[in-house]
Amino acid sequence: MSEHYEVDSLKHKDGNFDVKVGYFYEDIHPSDLFDNSPNPDDNGKPYYDTDEMAKRIDSNMDAWFGFWAKYYYKGHEVGYANLGGLYYENDDAESRIVKEAKSGDDCWYKDVIYEAKEEAIKEVGDLHKQMDLDFGVPKGMLHE
Repeated sequence: MSEHYEVDSLKHKDGNFDVKVGYFYEDIHPSDLFDNSPNPDDNGKPYYDTDEMAKRIDSNMDAWFGFWAKYYYKGHEVGYANLGGLYYENDDAESRIVKEAKSGDDCWYKDVIYEAKEEAIKEVGDLHKQMDLDFGVPKGMLHE
């Protein structure tokens, strides 16, 4: 698996959570996700020229990456989500992520953050319940 790179300028708070986002470079060939079969409606040209896409990716002309979002509570990662297979011509991963973040559009950026937040809320709730079972103060010991 590829290294993860953080987009520092997009760190933010969401309630009690710290949120970090970033990307990883895809390490699969575009033909694994894009249809390069002949398009009968376009004189047999492929739907996507994945070999050309790969050349452009390898020469850093196009972006081919996955996006991730992580939620932290008190420094502990409690939520994570990602989406791979993002391809953009004439762009790079970090600038594309920043553009999506600032666009305000409903897009993959918001969707992945939403999924990470949902996981974080569930994990923190489950952890709280388990810690209460393991370390909870007996009712008679509470000072009211």
